[in-house]
Amino acid sequence: MLELYYDKSRKRCLLPKRVIFALVSPPRLAMLLPMGVYIMIVETWYHKGENNLLDKGASKTDYLKVLQFIDSILVPAESFRKQVLLSLSQLFGFNRSIFWTTDRQGNLCDPLTYNVEDRLIQEYVSYYFQFDLLHPQKILHLISTSKALWIKDIMSYEEYEQSVYYKQFIQVYGNYDMISVYLEKENKLVGGIGLARSKQEKGFTADDAQVLGILAKHIANTLAMHTRVEEMENEKILFETHSNMSSIGMIIVEPPAFIRYVNPAARDICIELTRGNTWTNPIKAFIEQLLADHSTNRLPAYVTTVHSPTLQEVTIRVQHSFQTQSAYQRKLQYVIYLVPKSKIASRIASHDSNKLALLTPKEWEVYELVQQGSTNKQISGELHISLNTVKRHLQNIYKKMEVTNRTSLCYKINW
Repeated sequence: MLELYYDKSRKRCLLPKRVIFALVSPPRLAMLLPMGVYIMIVETWYHKGENNLLDKGASKTDYLKVLQFIDSILVPAESFRKQVLLSLSQLFGFNRSIFWTTDRQGNLCDPLTYNVEDRLIQEYVSYYFQFDLLHPQKILHLISTSKALWIKDIMSYEEYEQSVYYKQFIQVYGNYDMISVYLEKENKLVGGIGLARSKQEKGFTADDAQVLGILAKHIANTLAMHTRVEEMENEKILFETHSNMSSIGMIIVEPPAFIRYVNPAARDICIELTRGNTWTNPIKAFIEQLLADHSTNRLPAYVTTVHSPTLQEVTIRVQHSFQTQSAYQRKLQYVIYLVPKSKIASRIASHDSNKLALLTPKEWEVYELVQQGSTNKQISGELHISLNTVKRHLQNIYKKMEVTNRTSLCYKINW
């Protein structure tokens, strides 16, 4: 429910200013509110500002354009960058632009252009980037206080016109004035937008830089969100691809018995363990049986061995997930690993037996626990040895198995 606040200076009730900035455009406000209220909102935002967004000299039109821009970029991730450049052109007249993202090292990459020649990008990436006067790596000290910088912030136009960057590159493509927008999220550069105009066009102004600085926050927030979602999707695909190839069963459960994920191996093993029964969902039946055995709605962390009706031995390991800091907390999940002895034997047989023969008895115990997904701390508790001893055994195993880390060892085991 929205609460009105009383503006003493104007003697009228208005909506909270922050409501105005909640990604709602003037057209949508106009549809939702009476015209009188809508006008009061715009006027209040204009006169009072939202966190000093614009100086007193800014026009109401600037405010409306900012709202329209924020609304216009609420599009699917695949259209986001293109829409940003399109809206910058349609609303603010920035008709020549490049939208960069950054890699994990903070380098600019994957440029998307609007009215910019492909050849310009090729030459910039291959050579002229090192002369870029507004490159973020060169002006980090300025980016911390201003998210939009133009040539005048760096040097005079007289100096600029004599620079290698202008004479050999910028001028060649008919460009003159430039302004760069730096997109940061939590003090990390997530992208950047470069804008250019010809000498015949009106040059960029301090007002342009100020408006772009406002937009930068919203563009950066949305870009970071889309990037994180994409990373999570890629991680999910990688996890499922690896898990689907594994011969170790994996079931991720959210208490009390909601199955969030199950890989093919776990499905096959559960069918084997429930052979002879008429359950329509062997996996669910298996989980419910485990819960019934422990008289709880959440399984404790433990390891046990069971036998299927055909006397196949299966090791069951229950491992709890780690608590994470999140605004949205689900019930803490846990993972059930199912390791059939026959599967282990077949994998071991397929490996280089000479390498495995080099393992000491204690290294072999560590090796088996790694197969079951145990952490170093869990291995330490299981074998009653220190963490340093676990690490030493792992290093010996890596060397003998000719791998460099736990991931490589697990991949070799599960392939």
